[in-house]
Order: sequence, then structure tokens, then C-alpha cells
Amino acid sequence: MTRLFAAPTLALLAACAALGLAAAPAQAAEVAYKIDPAHTETTFVIDRFGFTSVIGIFGESEGAIWLDEAAPEKSRVEATVKVASLLTGHTTRDEHLKSERWLNAAANPTMTFKSTKVVQTGPDTAKVTGDMTIMGMTLPATLEVKLNKIGTAPNGQKRQAGFTITGAISRKAFGSASAAGIIGDSVVIRIETLAVGS
Repeated sequence: MTRLFAAPTLALLAACAALGLAAAPAQAAEVAYKIDPAHTETTFVIDRFGFTSVIGIFGESEGAIWLDEAAPEKSRVEATVKVASLLTGHTTRDEHLKSERWLNAAANPTMTFKSTKVVQTGPDTAKVTGDMTIMGMTLPATLEVKLNKIGTAPNGQKRQAGFTITGAISRKAFGSASAAGIIGDSVVIRIETLAVGS
């Protein structure tokens, strides 16, 4: 049976708080955006036995982003991913990963990220550091964030912001040591998220 440790992203989502950036007119203060669960996917990739990589997705997330377009470094995010929403395309593997040996979804139903620092690295990019909690353990994590677009979508009147978020974490650092040396330690994260203004 394939075994791996899935990363959140969650935290995912949180990283997008970084970027009001230069893509839109400056505003005097932060503006609240709600993460849209229907247009947000938190994905992960991890090595399996050195032969292949397993790709998975967490399909349920929620959170808020406070964007300060005039001062992006003041932006912030809080995001939550539901562990039970894990899908890898194989039902038995999904159940195994949610079990006590791996993510233990019953005891740890959510993974969270709360930003603590934003450093703008380009006109539409930033590094976002925050507190990531997985399996009850909280550690600092830094994610790369790209603002794809901010503005009014053609299918709605509300202001929206779309982000691509990438990074990697060590599963052992968060207490997942099963199958060490067989299943990879580095969990690569990619998040596509849409946030909608209130």
C-alpha cells in the first residue's frame, strides 16, 4: 500500500495575503477578502520509493486575507484546510493517509496557517512567513506567492484577487517519521486560490 504524508497548503492559502502589490491602485487601508473554496486547491507532491511521485489535493479550505495595496508588507492571512478533504485518486490510499499512523484526521481535523511576516520580492511576488500547524505541531514556514490578477471578474461585481503559492516542508519536522528513507521527506506544495472582496 502506498504511504505518504500530505502537506497542507494550507498554509497555504495564507501566503496569498502577501500581495496587494502594484497590480492595482493603492488604497489607504487593508481590505478584507474571503477565500473562495470553490476556486481554491491545495495540492502536494511527495516521492514514493524513488520510482514515482504521488500527487494529492485537499479540496476544502476557508479563510480570510487582508490586503493592503499601498503597503503590501502589512497584508495578512489566516487559512484553514480540512484534512478529511484529502484526495489522491485512490480510495484505499486516501483512507490510509487519514488514519492514525499518518495525518490522523480524527485527532487533527484541520491544518492552519497564520501569516506573521510579508516581504515583497517583486512587483507581483512576495515571501510570506507564518505559523503552520499540522498534526497539532506548529512551526514557522515560508511560502512564495505570486499575484496573478486583481480586479473585477467578468462574471461578478465584487473585487477579486487570484494567487499561486508554492513552497516545501519537511514531514519529519511535523512529526511524520513513518517509512523514513522510503517515502520522501520533502513535501512540495502548490496552491491556486481565489479571494473575493466583501
